Parts: sequence; structure tokens; C-alpha cells
Amino acid sequence: MKRIFAVVFSLMMLLVLSGVSLAEPVKKQHLKKSELTEGLYVSLQGGAAFLTDSDVTRNRTAGIETDLGGAIGVAAGYRIGALDKRVRVEGEVGYQKNCVDDDSGLRELTGDIKAYSFLVNGYFDFVKGKKIVPFITAGIGVAKVDADVNRFTHVDDTGLAYQIGAGIAYHISDNWHIDLKYRHFDTFSDLGGGNTNPEFTTNNVFLGLRYRF
Repeated sequence: MKRIFAVVFSLMMLLVLSGVSLAEPVKKQHLKKSELTEGLYVSLQGGAAFLTDSDVTRNRTAGIETDLGGAIGVAAGYRIGALDKRVRVEGEVGYQKNCVDDDSGLRELTGDIKAYSFLVNGYFDFVKGKKIVPFITAGIGVAKVDADVNRFTHVDDTGLAYQIGAGIAYHISDNWHIDLKYRHFDTFSDLGGGNTNPEFTTNNVFLGLRYRF
């Protein structure tokens, strides 16, 4: 899992850097509205979720490994006038699920770890009015984590969370955009209560569709 994530992360960084280099020479390829004016937008995204191994403490400490999972999210946002109209602010609702790896080292261990997230995100686009636009993002909010691992632990808790990431957007038209994004998502502290304290840290790769009104 860690090796796969390292490869995916390296490819994402390569795409972002390539997006910057491709966007800079383009001087006359301007779009009409999408990157030049303020406005509302909505987006839908889905992708692969690489949940990191979690050390769960309950009478003893054990490492919980998970399989590659899936994540989805919907958001509504607004491009504001700050920094030459390169800033976007949005509210996002997300869901993620990873199944416990049967080979995690604990005998006959099954279950899943789910998370519901509610975030306020900010985006900064490095260029505007181009077909390819690299961006960075950061956000803060809350995450509700439901970890159900049979015969070992069950946690249903909510805590503060944050995300940071980067990606590239491809502008199909003035209104439609495709986003490819890497995101690191984490809670500020371990969740749970008493002597059960699972961690929740995930690295996700999203492909999304954004529509600007």
C-alpha cells in the first residue's frame, strides 16, 4: 500500500509541475469567463483512498491495516476577487470507506473504517485564463469516523480535521472543468474514548468535474 501511494504521489507532483510549465508559455489562449470573473460553482469528485495504518489501543496496541478504499465528495463554492481572482472558497461534504485488510497481522480480523467529512476549503490557482491550471488547496472542518473492527474495537467519534493538497484543472469550456487532485487528510487528534484511540490519516487521489455558473 505504501509503495503504491508513493508512486501515485510522485505522479501527481509531476503533473502539477508539468501544469505550471505548460501554462506559462501560453499567452493568447484565454477563456472568456471561467478564470476571469467571480462566480458560483459546484463540483463532484471521486477517487482512491489510501488510509494509513492505524495503531489502535485497547488493553494492547495493535496495527490495523486497510485495503485500498474509495472516497467521494460534493462541494459548492465561489471564486472571489482576492489575488487577481485566483482564489476559490467552498464548502464540501465527503465520504470515505476502507475495508480492514485480512492480512493485517491480527487473526480473523474483519471490518471497515468509514469517515464523513464537512470541510471549508480554499484554493489558489497559479494561472488564469488557460486550458491547464495548477492549484494548491487547504481546508479545515470536522470528520465523523466510524471504525468497526470485529472482536477488537468499535469507535464512533467526531473531531476536528484538516486537508492540504495540490492538483491540476483542465478547462473543457468556459463552464466545465476536470480536476485531478491529491489530498492529505488528517484529524488533529486520535479519535475514540477511554482506552480505544484509533488514528485516521489518509492520502487520496481524486478525479472531479466542476461546473461554473
